[in-house]
Amino acid sequence: MPKLTLTFKGRVIDVFHLESETTHIGRNEDCTIPIDSLAIAPVQAVLTLDADDTYQLQATDEEFPVLVNHEKIEQTLLHHGDVIQIGKHTLSFAEDVMELGADLGQSDLPADQEPDPDDENEIDESKSSSGVLQIMSGDNFGRIIPLKRNLTRIGHAGGDCAMIARREDGYFISFLEGPNPPSINRQPIGDQVQILTDGDVIEVGGTQMQFHY
Repeated sequence: MPKLTLTFKGRVIDVFHLESETTHIGRNEDCTIPIDSLAIAPVQAVLTLDADDTYQLQATDEEFPVLVNHEKIEQTLLHHGDVIQIGKHTLSFAEDVMELGADLGQSDLPADQEPDPDDENEIDESKSSSGVLQIMSGDNFGRIIPLKRNLTRIGHAGGDCAMIARREDGYFISFLEGPNPPSINRQPIGDQVQILTDGDVIEVGGTQMQFHY
């Protein structure tokens, strides 16, 4: 199911599943996505599901601009990974990850994704769906890391690194190297191996990522 992830200054506030054909975004409490900020109009944007299952975003107040990927818009079609800026808040748009996992590239991402030499082969996609990590802070906010391989290393060489292992019963994260272990939902994992659940916020080396499955 498509989602909008609301963040403020790199901190995840909430995740909204797009269950209705029309989604209102604004300061009003009765909006589908209410954002309590004077920098936001009572209703600043409307998201509409078209007949062809695409989402159209429309700005509704000229005094309160809406930006998509840093460009001011009046109306635009949303694509997976688009980042919407409304006031001082951002909303990242993610479509169903099972459809997109096989199509998203891994270039230009601030994470080392080289698998262990003994785990070079990818898991059979027909037997298991793919999870993804969505970057939630920094210059690459909104970018996607597909978790297709048996092992995916996240972080930077010589710094804090973690390993995500893909198994038949889910995805598991463990501390690999560096002075600081990763955290899940602001709780350091130490030397423990922990299973990831949909919506978990992971922090490695100061970068926040949200796990979707």
